[in-house]
Amino acid sequence: MVVLTAVLAAPPIDTSHSADVAGAAAGGEGSFSREPTGPAYTQALTRLDDRVAAMEAAIVTLVGYPLVDATKAASRTLFRPDLADATAAPVTSGLTAEQLPDRVLGARQLVASGDVATAARVVEDVETDVLLVALDLGDQAAQNVAMTRLLVSADPQVALLDAAVGATHAAAEVRDVVAAATSAVQARDAAAGITVAAQQIAVTGDEDAKAAVAKVAEQARSTDGYTNGNIPLKVLCAVAFAPSQHLRCDAAEALARLNAAYRADFGHDLRITGSYRTLEEQVSTRAAKGTMAAVPGTSNHGWGLAIDLDQANGYRSTQYLWLKANAMAYGWHHPTYMDEGGRGPHEPWHWEFGTSDDAGTGTSVPITVGVPAPTTPPPTAPAPPVVEQPAVAPAEPAPTPSATPAPTPSSSPTASTEPPAP
Repeated sequence: MVVLTAVLAAPPIDTSHSADVAGAAAGGEGSFSREPTGPAYTQALTRLDDRVAAMEAAIVTLVGYPLVDATKAASRTLFRPDLADATAAPVTSGLTAEQLPDRVLGARQLVASGDVATAARVVEDVETDVLLVALDLGDQAAQNVAMTRLLVSADPQVALLDAAVGATHAAAEVRDVVAAATSAVQARDAAAGITVAAQQIAVTGDEDAKAAVAKVAEQARSTDGYTNGNIPLKVLCAVAFAPSQHLRCDAAEALARLNAAYRADFGHDLRITGSYRTLEEQVSTRAAKGTMAAVPGTSNHGWGLAIDLDQANGYRSTQYLWLKANAMAYGWHHPTYMDEGGRGPHEPWHWEFGTSDDAGTGTSVPITVGVPAPTTPPPTAPAPPVVEQPAVAPAEPAPTPSATPAPTPSSSPTASTEPPAP
Protein backbone atom coordinates (compact mmCIF):
# COMPACT_ATOMS: atom_id res chain seq x y z
CA MET A 1 0.00 0.00 0.00
CA VAL A 2 1.21 3.43 -0.80
CA VAL A 3 2.25 5.92 1.82
CA LEU A 4 1.13 9.40 0.81
CA THR A 5 3.47 11.51 2.90
CA ALA A 6 2.94 15.17 3.58
CA VAL A 7 5.59 15.94 0.98
CA LEU A 8 3.67 14.03 -1.68
CA ALA A 9 0.31 15.34 -0.59
CA ALA A 10 1.43 18.95 -0.89
CA PRO A 11 4.62 18.98 -2.97
CA PRO A 12 6.78 22.04 -2.39
CA ILE A 13 7.88 24.27 -5.23
CA ASP A 14 11.65 24.15 -4.96
CA THR A 15 14.14 26.32 -6.77
CA SER A 16 15.19 23.60 -9.21
CA HIS A 17 11.70 23.67 -10.69
CA SER A 18 11.00 27.37 -10.24
CA ALA A 19 11.17 28.29 -13.90
CA ASP A 20 8.65 25.76 -15.13
CA VAL A 21 6.13 26.16 -12.31
CA ALA A 22 6.44 29.92 -12.02
CA GLY A 23 3.73 30.38 -14.61
CA ALA A 24 1.21 28.29 -12.71
CA ALA A 25 2.17 29.85 -9.39
CA ALA A 26 2.08 33.42 -10.65
CA GLY A 27 -1.18 33.37 -12.50
CA GLY A 28 -1.88 30.28 -14.57
CA GLU A 29 -1.68 30.00 -18.30
CA GLY A 30 -1.49 33.73 -18.80
CA SER A 31 2.04 33.81 -17.41
CA PHE A 32 3.32 31.65 -20.26
CA SER A 33 1.66 31.75 -23.63
CA ARG A 34 1.79 28.85 -26.04
CA GLU A 35 4.18 30.83 -28.23
CA PRO A 36 7.89 31.09 -27.30
CA THR A 37 8.47 34.34 -25.47
CA GLY A 38 12.15 34.25 -24.63
CA PRO A 39 14.81 32.53 -22.51
CA ALA A 40 12.53 31.97 -19.52
CA TYR A 41 10.05 30.10 -21.68
CA THR A 42 12.78 27.95 -23.22
CA GLN A 43 14.30 27.20 -19.83
CA ALA A 44 10.91 26.20 -18.46
CA LEU A 45 10.35 23.74 -21.30
CA THR A 46 13.85 22.33 -20.86
CA ARG A 47 13.31 21.77 -17.14
CA LEU A 48 9.99 20.08 -17.76
CA ASP A 49 11.53 17.95 -20.48
CA ASP A 50 14.29 16.83 -18.10
CA ARG A 51 11.76 15.93 -15.42
CA VAL A 52 9.74 13.88 -17.90
CA ALA A 53 12.92 12.11 -19.02
CA ALA A 54 13.63 11.23 -15.38
CA MET A 55 10.10 9.84 -15.01
CA GLU A 56 10.54 7.76 -18.15
CA ALA A 57 13.76 6.28 -16.78
CA ALA A 58 12.04 5.54 -13.46
CA ILE A 59 9.09 3.88 -15.17
CA VAL A 60 11.35 1.68 -17.28
CA THR A 61 12.94 0.52 -14.01
CA LEU A 62 9.55 -0.19 -12.45
CA VAL A 63 7.90 -1.98 -15.37
CA GLY A 64 11.00 -3.68 -16.73
CA TYR A 65 10.56 -2.87 -20.40
CA PRO A 66 11.25 0.13 -22.66
CA LEU A 67 8.59 2.70 -23.33
CA VAL A 68 7.12 3.57 -26.70
CA ASP A 69 7.68 7.11 -27.97
CA ALA A 70 9.83 7.88 -24.94
CA THR A 71 12.47 9.93 -26.74
CA LYS A 72 12.66 13.68 -26.75
CA ALA A 73 12.62 13.74 -30.53
CA ALA A 74 9.34 11.85 -30.63
CA SER A 75 7.80 13.98 -27.91
CA ARG A 76 8.48 17.18 -29.81
CA THR A 77 6.42 15.99 -32.76
CA LEU A 78 3.66 14.07 -31.00
CA PHE A 79 0.75 15.86 -29.38
CA ARG A 80 -2.69 14.38 -28.95
CA PRO A 81 -5.16 16.85 -27.47
CA ASP A 82 -7.43 13.96 -26.51
CA LEU A 83 -4.82 12.83 -23.97
CA ALA A 84 -4.32 16.23 -22.40
CA ASP A 85 -7.48 16.28 -20.31
CA ALA A 86 -7.05 12.68 -19.16
CA THR A 87 -3.46 13.31 -18.15
CA ALA A 88 -4.45 16.36 -16.13
CA ALA A 89 -6.73 14.24 -13.94
CA PRO A 90 -6.00 14.11 -10.20
CA VAL A 91 -3.47 11.66 -8.83
CA THR A 92 -4.91 8.18 -9.21
CA SER A 93 -5.50 6.09 -6.10
CA GLY A 94 -4.26 2.54 -6.44
CA LEU A 95 -2.35 3.27 -9.64
CA THR A 96 -0.24 0.38 -10.94
CA ALA A 97 3.13 0.52 -12.65
CA GLU A 98 1.55 -0.67 -15.90
CA GLN A 99 -0.60 2.47 -16.02
CA LEU A 100 2.35 4.84 -15.75
CA PRO A 101 3.62 4.72 -19.37
CA ASP A 102 0.41 6.25 -20.74
CA ARG A 103 0.46 8.97 -18.12
CA VAL A 104 4.06 9.96 -18.75
CA LEU A 105 3.47 9.94 -22.52
CA GLY A 106 0.58 12.33 -22.01
CA ALA A 107 2.80 14.56 -19.86
CA ARG A 108 5.49 14.63 -22.54
CA GLN A 109 2.95 15.49 -25.19
CA LEU A 110 1.74 18.40 -23.08
CA VAL A 111 5.31 19.65 -22.78
CA ALA A 112 5.62 19.35 -26.55
CA SER A 113 2.48 21.45 -26.95
CA GLY A 114 4.24 24.39 -25.34
CA ASP A 115 1.58 25.03 -22.69
CA VAL A 116 4.02 25.41 -19.80
CA ALA A 117 1.49 26.22 -17.09
CA THR A 118 -0.69 23.17 -17.77
CA ALA A 119 2.29 20.91 -18.41
CA ALA A 120 3.89 21.92 -15.10
CA ARG A 121 0.81 20.86 -13.16
CA VAL A 122 0.54 17.55 -15.01
CA VAL A 123 4.24 16.75 -14.66
CA GLU A 124 3.94 17.35 -10.91
CA ASP A 125 0.97 14.96 -10.73
CA VAL A 126 2.66 12.23 -12.75
CA GLU A 127 5.82 12.54 -10.66
CA THR A 128 3.69 11.95 -7.59
CA ASP A 129 2.13 8.90 -9.23
CA VAL A 130 5.57 7.43 -9.98
CA LEU A 131 6.66 8.01 -6.39
CA LEU A 132 3.48 6.41 -5.03
CA VAL A 133 3.97 3.32 -7.18
CA ALA A 134 7.60 3.05 -6.06
CA LEU A 135 6.62 3.39 -2.40
CA ASP A 136 3.89 0.81 -2.87
CA LEU A 137 6.34 -1.66 -4.41
CA GLY A 138 8.90 -1.24 -1.64
CA ASP A 139 6.40 -1.35 1.21
CA GLN A 140 4.56 -4.41 -0.09
CA ALA A 141 7.83 -6.23 -0.69
CA ALA A 142 8.66 -5.78 3.00
CA GLN A 143 5.17 -6.68 4.20
CA ASN A 144 4.92 -9.84 2.12
CA VAL A 145 8.02 -11.34 3.74
CA ALA A 146 7.37 -10.00 7.24
CA MET A 147 6.91 -13.52 8.62
CA THR A 148 9.41 -15.25 6.35
CA ARG A 149 12.25 -12.94 7.37
CA LEU A 150 11.93 -14.14 10.95
CA LEU A 151 13.30 -17.50 9.78
CA VAL A 152 16.36 -16.05 8.06
CA SER A 153 17.07 -12.91 10.08
CA ALA A 154 20.83 -13.27 9.57
CA ASP A 155 20.55 -13.52 5.78
CA PRO A 156 22.16 -10.51 4.03
CA GLN A 157 18.99 -10.01 1.99
CA VAL A 158 17.14 -8.92 5.15
CA ALA A 159 19.49 -5.98 5.70
CA LEU A 160 19.34 -5.16 1.99
CA LEU A 161 15.54 -5.12 2.12
CA ASP A 162 15.43 -2.74 5.07
CA ALA A 163 18.00 -0.44 3.49
CA ALA A 164 16.18 -0.41 0.15
CA VAL A 165 12.79 0.39 1.71
CA GLY A 166 14.37 3.21 3.70
CA ALA A 167 16.09 4.55 0.59
CA THR A 168 12.79 4.47 -1.32
CA HIS A 169 11.10 6.63 1.30
CA ALA A 170 14.08 8.99 1.50
CA ALA A 171 14.05 9.45 -2.28
CA ALA A 172 10.30 10.08 -2.26
CA GLU A 173 10.72 12.81 0.34
CA VAL A 174 12.93 14.78 -2.07
CA ARG A 175 10.88 13.70 -5.12
CA ASP A 176 13.75 11.85 -6.79
CA VAL A 177 11.79 9.50 -9.04
CA VAL A 178 14.81 7.64 -10.44
CA ALA A 179 16.29 6.88 -7.02
CA ALA A 180 12.89 5.91 -5.62
CA ALA A 181 12.22 3.47 -8.46
CA THR A 182 15.70 1.96 -8.25
CA SER A 183 15.45 1.41 -4.50
CA ALA A 184 11.94 -0.03 -4.76
CA VAL A 185 13.07 -2.63 -7.28
CA GLN A 186 16.02 -3.47 -5.03
CA ALA A 187 13.55 -4.01 -2.18
CA ARG A 188 11.43 -6.29 -4.36
CA ASP A 189 14.48 -8.34 -5.36
CA ALA A 190 15.72 -8.58 -1.77
CA ALA A 191 12.30 -9.85 -0.67
CA ALA A 192 12.44 -12.50 -3.38
CA GLY A 193 15.87 -13.51 -2.09
CA ILE A 194 14.50 -13.85 1.45
CA THR A 195 11.75 -16.14 0.20
CA VAL A 196 14.25 -18.31 -1.67
CA ALA A 197 16.49 -18.53 1.41
CA ALA A 198 13.58 -19.68 3.56
CA GLN A 199 12.53 -22.22 0.94
CA GLN A 200 16.02 -23.65 0.86
CA ILE A 201 15.97 -24.06 4.64
CA ALA A 202 12.74 -26.03 4.31
CA VAL A 203 14.59 -28.50 2.07
CA THR A 204 18.24 -28.50 3.10
CA GLY A 205 18.20 -27.14 6.67
CA ASP A 206 18.82 -29.18 9.79
CA GLU A 207 15.97 -30.62 11.81
CA ASP A 208 15.61 -27.52 13.99
CA ALA A 209 15.45 -25.25 10.96
CA LYS A 210 12.89 -27.44 9.25
CA ALA A 211 10.82 -27.51 12.43
CA ALA A 212 10.87 -23.70 12.56
CA VAL A 213 9.63 -23.50 8.98
CA ALA A 214 6.89 -26.01 9.70
CA LYS A 215 5.86 -24.00 12.77
CA VAL A 216 5.52 -20.81 10.73
CA ALA A 217 3.25 -22.56 8.26
CA GLU A 218 1.23 -24.24 11.01
CA GLN A 219 0.68 -21.03 12.97
CA ALA A 220 -0.21 -19.06 9.85
CA ARG A 221 -2.95 -21.61 9.13
CA SER A 222 -4.07 -22.05 12.72
CA THR A 223 -7.25 -20.04 12.20
CA ASP A 224 -8.22 -21.71 8.93
CA GLY A 225 -11.79 -22.95 9.08
CA TYR A 226 -12.97 -20.08 11.27
CA THR A 227 -14.56 -16.83 10.21
CA ASN A 228 -13.54 -13.33 11.18
CA GLY A 229 -14.46 -12.65 14.80
CA ASN A 230 -15.54 -16.24 15.48
CA ILE A 231 -12.22 -17.77 16.55
CA PRO A 232 -12.28 -19.54 19.94
CA LEU A 233 -9.80 -18.15 22.45
CA LYS A 234 -8.30 -21.63 22.84
CA VAL A 235 -7.07 -21.35 19.24
CA LEU A 236 -5.33 -18.05 20.00
CA CYS A 237 -2.52 -17.23 22.44
CA ALA A 238 -2.42 -14.76 25.30
CA VAL A 239 0.13 -11.97 24.96
CA ALA A 240 2.94 -12.75 27.42
CA PHE A 241 3.23 -9.24 28.90
CA ALA A 242 -0.53 -8.50 28.66
CA PRO A 243 -2.30 -11.82 29.31
CA SER A 244 -5.79 -10.38 28.97
CA GLN A 245 -5.06 -9.73 25.29
CA HIS A 246 -5.17 -12.50 22.67
CA LEU A 247 -3.67 -12.82 19.20
CA ARG A 248 -2.89 -15.52 16.69
CA CYS A 249 -0.02 -17.42 18.27
CA ASP A 250 2.70 -16.31 15.85
CA ALA A 251 1.58 -12.69 16.24
CA ALA A 252 1.65 -13.01 20.04
CA GLU A 253 5.16 -14.49 20.02
CA ALA A 254 6.49 -11.84 17.64
CA LEU A 255 4.89 -9.08 19.71
CA ALA A 256 6.60 -10.40 22.84
CA ARG A 257 9.98 -10.13 21.09
CA LEU A 258 9.14 -6.63 19.83
CA ASN A 259 8.08 -5.63 23.33
CA ALA A 260 11.38 -6.85 24.81
CA ALA A 261 13.28 -4.52 22.48
CA TYR A 262 10.84 -1.70 23.21
CA ARG A 263 11.16 -2.17 26.98
CA ALA A 264 14.96 -2.09 26.72
CA ASP A 265 14.75 1.40 25.19
CA PHE A 266 11.78 2.89 27.06
CA GLY A 267 11.83 1.07 30.39
CA HIS A 268 8.23 -0.16 30.22
CA ASP A 269 6.04 -2.50 28.19
CA LEU A 270 3.88 -1.55 25.27
CA ARG A 271 0.44 -0.60 26.56
CA ILE A 272 -2.16 -2.54 24.57
CA THR A 273 -5.77 -1.35 24.61
CA GLY A 274 -7.16 -3.77 22.02
CA SER A 275 -6.27 -7.01 20.25
CA TYR A 276 -8.57 -9.85 19.09
CA ARG A 277 -12.18 -8.73 18.71
CA THR A 278 -15.15 -11.00 18.40
CA LEU A 279 -17.76 -10.21 15.79
CA GLU A 280 -20.04 -8.83 18.51
CA GLU A 281 -17.25 -6.55 19.74
CA GLN A 282 -16.65 -5.36 16.19
CA VAL A 283 -20.33 -4.46 15.89
CA SER A 284 -20.25 -2.43 19.09
CA THR A 285 -16.96 -0.76 18.10
CA ARG A 286 -18.42 0.24 14.76
CA ALA A 287 -21.49 1.65 16.48
CA ALA A 288 -19.30 3.71 18.80
CA LYS A 289 -16.64 4.89 16.33
CA GLY A 290 -18.47 4.92 13.02
CA THR A 291 -16.22 4.82 9.96
CA MET A 292 -13.14 5.00 12.16
CA ALA A 293 -13.76 1.28 12.76
CA ALA A 294 -13.79 -1.41 10.10
CA VAL A 295 -17.01 -2.94 8.86
CA PRO A 296 -17.81 -5.83 11.25
CA GLY A 297 -16.42 -9.07 9.91
CA THR A 298 -13.59 -7.38 7.98
CA SER A 299 -11.32 -6.08 10.74
CA ASN A 300 -7.91 -7.67 11.20
CA HIS A 301 -8.67 -7.54 14.91
CA GLY A 302 -11.12 -10.31 14.05
CA TRP A 303 -8.24 -12.50 12.84
CA GLY A 304 -6.09 -11.83 15.90
CA LEU A 305 -3.59 -9.93 13.76
CA ALA A 306 -4.02 -6.35 14.99
CA ILE A 307 -3.44 -4.38 18.17
CA ASP A 308 -4.28 -0.89 19.36
CA LEU A 309 -1.83 0.91 21.62
CA ASP A 310 -2.29 3.56 24.27
CA GLN A 311 -0.11 6.03 22.46
CA ALA A 312 0.06 9.67 23.49
CA ASN A 313 1.06 12.40 21.02
CA GLY A 314 0.18 10.23 18.03
CA TYR A 315 2.42 10.55 15.00
CA ARG A 316 4.79 12.89 16.81
CA SER A 317 5.50 10.57 19.73
CA THR A 318 8.91 9.00 20.15
CA GLN A 319 7.17 5.65 20.66
CA TYR A 320 5.45 5.84 17.29
CA LEU A 321 8.67 6.80 15.53
CA TRP A 322 10.52 3.98 17.28
CA LEU A 323 7.89 1.46 16.20
CA LYS A 324 7.96 2.73 12.61
CA ALA A 325 11.70 2.15 12.58
CA ASN A 326 11.75 -1.23 14.35
CA ALA A 327 8.41 -3.06 14.19
CA MET A 328 8.97 -4.57 10.74
CA ALA A 329 11.96 -6.53 12.02
CA TYR A 330 9.48 -8.45 14.19
CA GLY A 331 6.79 -8.92 11.54
CA TRP A 332 4.65 -5.96 12.67
CA HIS A 333 3.90 -2.80 10.71
CA HIS A 334 1.69 0.26 10.71
CA PRO A 335 -0.65 0.18 7.67
CA THR A 336 0.68 2.83 5.33
CA TYR A 337 -2.77 4.14 4.44
CA MET A 338 -3.11 5.01 8.14
CA ASP A 339 0.09 7.07 8.09
CA GLU A 340 -0.18 10.79 8.69
CA GLY A 341 -0.31 11.62 4.98
CA GLY A 342 -2.26 8.52 3.95
CA ARG A 343 -5.84 8.19 2.82
CA GLY A 344 -6.97 7.18 6.30
CA PRO A 345 -8.41 6.33 8.67
CA HIS A 346 -5.57 8.01 10.55
CA GLU A 347 -4.80 5.73 13.47
CA PRO A 348 -1.23 5.95 14.79
CA TRP A 349 -2.20 3.48 17.51
CA HIS A 350 -3.15 0.63 15.13
CA TRP A 351 -0.50 -1.99 14.22
CA GLU A 352 -0.76 -5.28 12.34
CA PHE A 353 1.13 -8.54 11.96
CA GLY A 354 1.33 -10.71 8.86
CA THR A 355 -0.82 -8.51 6.63
CA SER A 356 -0.21 -6.77 3.33
CA ASP A 357 -1.70 -3.37 2.50
CA ASP A 358 -4.00 -3.16 -0.52
CA ALA A 359 -3.43 0.05 -2.46
CA GLY A 360 -6.72 -0.14 -4.31
CA THR A 361 -9.05 -0.52 -1.34
CA GLY A 362 -7.17 1.08 1.54
CA THR A 363 -7.36 -2.11 3.59
CA SER A 364 -4.94 -4.79 4.75
CA VAL A 365 -5.34 -8.46 3.93
CA PRO A 366 -3.83 -11.31 5.96
CA ILE A 367 -1.01 -13.32 4.46
CA THR A 368 -2.56 -16.71 5.01
CA VAL A 369 0.25 -19.03 3.94
CA GLY A 370 3.55 -19.91 5.48
CA VAL A 371 6.77 -20.69 3.64
CA PRO A 372 6.14 -23.07 0.76
CA ALA A 373 8.92 -25.48 0.00
CA PRO A 374 10.23 -25.26 -3.54
CA THR A 375 8.45 -27.69 -5.75
CA THR A 376 10.50 -30.43 -7.39
CA PRO A 377 9.29 -32.45 -10.34
CA PRO A 378 8.23 -36.00 -9.43
CA PRO A 379 10.81 -38.65 -10.24
CA THR A 380 10.25 -40.19 -13.59
CA ALA A 381 10.69 -43.89 -14.26
CA PRO A 382 13.71 -44.67 -16.42
CA ALA A 383 12.92 -45.36 -20.01
CA PRO A 384 13.01 -49.06 -20.91
CA PRO A 385 16.22 -50.13 -22.63
CA VAL A 386 16.16 -50.30 -26.36
CA VAL A 387 16.48 -53.93 -27.46
CA GLU A 388 17.89 -54.57 -30.86
CA GLN A 389 15.48 -56.68 -32.86
CA PRO A 390 16.79 -59.17 -35.45
CA ALA A 391 16.32 -58.13 -38.98
CA VAL A 392 13.26 -59.68 -40.54
CA ALA A 393 13.13 -60.37 -44.21
CA PRO A 394 10.38 -58.39 -45.83
CA ALA A 395 7.30 -60.39 -46.64
CA GLU A 396 6.51 -61.19 -50.20
CA PRO A 397 4.19 -58.57 -51.57
CA ALA A 398 0.66 -59.77 -52.10
CA PRO A 399 -0.26 -60.15 -55.75
CA THR A 400 -2.21 -57.27 -57.13
CA PRO A 401 -5.59 -58.49 -58.37
CA SER A 402 -6.32 -57.71 -61.95
CA ALA A 403 -9.01 -55.19 -62.53
CA THR A 404 -12.34 -56.57 -63.58
CA PRO A 405 -13.80 -54.55 -66.43
CA ALA A 406 -17.07 -52.93 -65.53
CA PRO A 407 -20.02 -54.05 -67.60
CA THR A 408 -21.11 -51.74 -70.33
CA PRO A 409 -24.50 -50.30 -69.44
CA SER A 410 -27.37 -51.12 -71.67
CA SER A 411 -28.71 -48.39 -73.83
CA SER A 412 -32.22 -49.50 -72.97
CA PRO A 413 -33.90 -47.32 -70.33
CA THR A 414 -35.42 -50.37 -68.68
CA ALA A 415 -32.01 -51.96 -68.11
CA SER A 416 -30.87 -49.32 -65.63
CA THR A 417 -31.88 -49.55 -61.97
CA GLU A 418 -30.57 -46.04 -61.09
CA PRO A 419 -32.89 -43.09 -61.33
CA PRO A 420 -31.90 -40.48 -63.86
CA ALA A 421 -29.75 -37.62 -62.63
CA PRO A 422 -31.69 -34.49 -61.95
